[in-house]
Amino acid sequence: MVNKQKLLMAAFGMLLLALTLTGYAQSGASPDVYYSTYTTDVTILKQYYVPDTTGKKVIANVMDGLIENDRFGFYAPSLAESWTHSDDFTVWTFQLRKGAMWVDHSGKAREEVTAQDFVDGLRYVADPKKTKADVSIIKNVIVGLADYIGLLQDYDKNRKGAREDVEKKFDELVGVKAIDRYRVQYVLASPTPFFESFLVTEIFLPLNQKFVLEAGIRYGTSKEYLLYNGAYYLDTWQRNKEFVLVKNPHYYDKDKIAIQKVALQKVADSATNIEMFKRGQLTSVSLAGNQIAFYMDNPKWKDFINLSEKSSVVFWFFPNFRSKNAEFSAFIQQESFRKALYHAIDRLILAQIYNSYDAEEMLINTILPDDVIFDEKGNDYTSALQDLKDLGKGTYQPELARAYFQSAREALVDAKGMIKGVKPGKVKIGSLVELDIDAKLPIQLVYTHGTSTDETQMALLLKANLEQVFGKENLRVVLAQYTNNKYETVILPGYYDLCYDSFSFKYADPFAQLGRLVTGGEVNDGGFSVPEFDALVAEASSKILLSERYQLFAKAERLLIEGGYILPWESGGGTYGMSKEKPFTAPRGGFGLSRFKYKGIVLQNDPVTKDEFEKLKTEYLKELEERKSIFNQ
Repeated sequence: MVNKQKLLMAAFGMLLLALTLTGYAQSGASPDVYYSTYTTDVTILKQYYVPDTTGKKVIANVMDGLIENDRFGFYAPSLAESWTHSDDFTVWTFQLRKGAMWVDHSGKAREEVTAQDFVDGLRYVADPKKTKADVSIIKNVIVGLADYIGLLQDYDKNRKGAREDVEKKFDELVGVKAIDRYRVQYVLASPTPFFESFLVTEIFLPLNQKFVLEAGIRYGTSKEYLLYNGAYYLDTWQRNKEFVLVKNPHYYDKDKIAIQKVALQKVADSATNIEMFKRGQLTSVSLAGNQIAFYMDNPKWKDFINLSEKSSVVFWFFPNFRSKNAEFSAFIQQESFRKALYHAIDRLILAQIYNSYDAEEMLINTILPDDVIFDEKGNDYTSALQDLKDLGKGTYQPELARAYFQSAREALVDAKGMIKGVKPGKVKIGSLVELDIDAKLPIQLVYTHGTSTDETQMALLLKANLEQVFGKENLRVVLAQYTNNKYETVILPGYYDLCYDSFSFKYADPFAQLGRLVTGGEVNDGGFSVPEFDALVAEASSKILLSERYQLFAKAERLLIEGGYILPWESGGGTYGMSKEKPFTAPRGGFGLSRFKYKGIVLQNDPVTKDEFEKLKTEYLKELEERKSIFNQ
């Protein structure tokens, strides 16, 4: 039955939305104004802690770092016009451009950006009292940074002496210094040929220390309590309503900024976004999984729907090696059972929930994403795993899965049908589910999932999938649903046998992900321990030549995948949508802030057609290959 109250509320909401938009784009979006929406509100804007897309989108456009990614993904000068490194990649020196200015919320120039601003930025990042920035990826990269952070943490815990005395040790301990007004230097703890990839993240943005001290606790709380040095400054910030970014008249590269203003409105409903786009009130719109089929068959709009590039985010399933479920725990230790799971999951069926047209295109068979990491010859890191990539949907092999399960069964089930080492009893998986364990087949597998429609549908499909492959006499899937934070209520306490999550990529080296999957690693949520993998990661990390380094990392990654410790599933991004943004003019990057920038983007009056998109894609890929060939010379 249709809920009339909901329909009335939706209609009222649309009316209010139309009224609020009258000052924006009644007659269609201007080609020099970008109109977009966001769903998650921002309460504070400190450039070093932007955990959500909304904050990243704002900070990326109002703050520049030393370097950035261009539209091909190559590193390009930003506030640094050039840079050098020592032969062993441990000392990096950046020459700042003169005349780059800090501006206020009215676009008025305040003072020049200097090398000391980058030193002060890292000083701020290192202080846990000032920001919640994730420094885990760099604290062991820069000389003395981990030691300095440790001293601050120790002081905050024990409160001995004066904190100011500890803070003064930054210049003495940490490997960053302003050589002069326009040169900043970083000294690294070990050779790091991929150091540039850290510099496109928010962690290395500069800070105007004088302004921050004047603002005090108000820093980052409103547009007045921020300074800007990027392509735009923040002209309007109304919480739960809108952000408006205006082109910075003092920006060093202002002649290349085609978009004069960026207007971001808070709109939570995807259906509303589509209606806004159709009325000319949005520049781009993404289609949700349940909207794709309708618009693909709509004669008015089908020619404007294009598939965006996949992101560097990877989704993977991970089994719980410390499960409280004794039946599952016994089986998951067996490699043959893990391989049975690997070949039993029909990932294509699951992916169709989110992409009903090109689901296979979204599948990924590796832990690390394509087209993000390249060696000194320009070769993609994942090319060493090409055989796994070529499998595509072919990882799903039910007969092979059953054969592996039979092998595990023969090893674990005795002549009386009892699972070795398992005793009957009750098992409580937190408050999610309680199991009666009889120590016999079928084993029970607890799959924990969220409450959304898509998550629930995926859980039901996975249950049917696994029970069909193995037979209910061998395995039964028990579904458990969580309602709060997934990591804190499910993953951390281990309330699952099988779960999946998405993992973003932090910087351009395999260690960014594989280094976090070693024994006790930050994203080793399943709690496995593979000494051979740990040793390969350590050996790879010691290599400076990228091709040698990546060969070892690829060997380590293969070990995890083929051993069934991690079950890669789907890529992020790759959404269908419609846009007036000219394709391939935006900055490109698998991580960091550049991918959120409007710098360089060119708009057109009408939505991009499929033919236009494919033509521009062909031209772009040709030019990209030419750029790569020049890079390799």
